[in-house]
Amino acid sequence: MRLARFFKTATASVALAVALALVVAGCKTPDLRGPVVSSPELATPTPTPQAEDTVVPGPTVAPTRTGVSDEVIRVGVIADASAGNDVNGGSESAWLAMRAWAQAVNSTGGLGGRDVEVVLFDANVYDHRAAIQEACESDIFALVGSYALFDGDGVDILNDESCRLPDFPAAALSPDRRASPVTFVSNPTSNTVGQAGPAQYLSERLPLAAGSVGTVVLDLPVAFYQAQRDIEAATAGGFNFSFEATADVTGDDYDAMVSAMLQAGVLGITWSADSRRLMELLEARANLFAKLPVFDSPKPVEDPTAAPEEASVGADGAGPEQELADNAQEGPGNEGAVEGEPADGLTFVLCGADCYTQSWVGEVAELGSDLWVSIGMLPFEEPGDNVELVRYVLFLREEVDEEAEVDLIGLSSWASALLFEEAVNRAMFTSGGGLSREQVIESARTITEWDGRGLHGPTNPAEGIPSSCFLLMSPTPSGWIRRHPATQGTMDCDPDNLVELVESAKLGIDPNQSN
Repeated sequence: MRLARFFKTATASVALAVALALVVAGCKTPDLRGPVVSSPELATPTPTPQAEDTVVPGPTVAPTRTGVSDEVIRVGVIADASAGNDVNGGSESAWLAMRAWAQAVNSTGGLGGRDVEVVLFDANVYDHRAAIQEACESDIFALVGSYALFDGDGVDILNDESCRLPDFPAAALSPDRRASPVTFVSNPTSNTVGQAGPAQYLSERLPLAAGSVGTVVLDLPVAFYQAQRDIEAATAGGFNFSFEATADVTGDDYDAMVSAMLQAGVLGITWSADSRRLMELLEARANLFAKLPVFDSPKPVEDPTAAPEEASVGADGAGPEQELADNAQEGPGNEGAVEGEPADGLTFVLCGADCYTQSWVGEVAELGSDLWVSIGMLPFEEPGDNVELVRYVLFLREEVDEEAEVDLIGLSSWASALLFEEAVNRAMFTSGGGLSREQVIESARTITEWDGRGLHGPTNPAEGIPSSCFLLMSPTPSGWIRRHPATQGTMDCDPDNLVELVESAKLGIDPNQSN
């Protein structure tokens, strides 16, 4: 069942002359220190002796810790900060992006007239439940921009009446986090709706490869659940999956894996893990392909009695080889060749947004000329007049870390922080200036049309419905280029890109979770 969406096409004009410096400098360990927030101890008054009966004071009631005052609003970020890049490097980007967002908000008068302070809670990959508990007991108003691998651990604590922090993460990776009634994502991933657009496009452009697709899934529950949803959506889009393998988190034998793919006749690969592991798979594939024998096709025997044929020339004067190449580039679903794009071959590798990074684009281009990366936001190469894209890069580089890498996880944190801003502003407007956590949650439930101030296509954060919009990028030695759609500043927003998920819709969801 196809789901209709808000708009057919989302177009961003390209007008503002802004130069984004996207050259990534040498790696250094960023400063992860944020403001140290502490609560002053309450001074216990000394009872004054009375001439008459002494009054015995009752129990002292601790003040409610709401994270908001007339001057300050404190928000928390949960990230796998101490895990480095071994499992989940995106957490660092989320934390740095939130520090940049706070700087940007405070530079224009704050949020609701209050300075924003950001507090980091380290989930350390496997301690997310403890991080949620710590956040609930801390003096913060909401969780904003979080990104952690096991973000479903502790959702029952988050949803409990004793906590109920408004939650605006960069992404909800686990099914339980997506189903949380206090969680709102700017460009959400859904448990019940899948993005089939990239599969539809590649099935039309490379039908042979789409007929024999393999996928590799990390050996983690959260990765397995998402992979099953991706497979169901891509199958609806035209992919035929003939191979599925599981990769160990700490390492795997990718040589054996690509050999198994070759034996299974796999021509297309979908990849949902991180870019580092994809590089290992591409290197193993390149090594295997280099060992395969190359056979020359026999030349046809010429008939000496036949009259010589004149070479056919197209209407534009091109020979037959060029005409065949042009026809291949302008096949079904392709609006024409993009300048500098790799030529189509027999294979493709389709990866998600985690593969769209600036740090490895040149290196991977040498290994993956058939690599396609699907993203749901406008790329950094096309700032155009997108003010928020420019603000994210400028405040990140100028106010937080001049060598920080810009990526889509950081930008997603920024977009969800903008959604939090919108919910706060609506809450204050409807309440006549008041501000409470429950008011922000109720206001977020009214945001049914949202595009991250132009960062992504239209979504419905209140109901967790994603955008139908996507675009495809590919790496080249000189950087990322867009492949589809060809026009800069646009995305493919066909409503039929979204499909309803049935078989995988309930995977990983706790049936006892409160709503």
